Amino acid sequence: MKPLRFAAGLAGAVLGTFGLGAVSIPSSPDLFLLFVADNARGGTVYRAMATGLVAGLLEDLLRTPPRLLGLHVFTKVLLGYLLATAETRFVVEKSSWAAGLLAGAVLVESLALALLLSLFRGEPLHWGGQEAVVRALLTAAAGSALAVLVRIPWRARFAARRRRRVR
Repeated sequence: MKPLRFAAGLAGAVLGTFGLGAVSIPSSPDLFLLFVADNARGGTVYRAMATGLVAGLLEDLLRTPPRLLGLHVFTKVLLGYLLATAETRFVVEKSSWAAGLLAGAVLVESLALALLLSLFRGEPLHWGGQEAVVRALLTAAAGSALAVLVRIPWRARFAARRRRRVR
C-alpha cells in the first residue's frame, strides 16, 4: 500500500464530502466508497478491508453523529471484501464494468445500513428507494470517470511535454 496515495485518496474523500456538503447538493456520490474501491482494485482483500475500516470510521465521524457509531465501518469493510473478491474473480477492465460494480455496491450498502438500523434501533426498514438509486448512479458515473483517468499514461504525457519544451 503506497502511503502517499492512501493519504491523498482519503484526504480527497474527506474534502470532497465537506465540499459537497457545503454546496448542499441533495444527493452526492459516495466518495468514501470510491476510495475503498480504488484500494480494492488489485484484489488484495486485507488492504481493501483495512481501507474500508478507516474510510467507514471517518464517514461515521463526519456524516452521521446521531446514528450508531460503526454502521459505515461495517458496510465499508464488507464492501471492501466484496469488491476485492470481485476483482480476483472477474476481469474488470472496462469503465462500464467498474461503474456497474460501484452502483451495485452503493445499493448493497444502503440496504445493509437500512437492515442494521432496523435491527439495532428498531426503526422501520426504509431502504432509501429513489435516493439510493440516484446516489448509485452518481457514484457509478464518478467511478467510471476515475477509471478512465487512471488508465491515461500521465507520466509519459508529461515527459513528452517536457521534452518538447526543452527543444
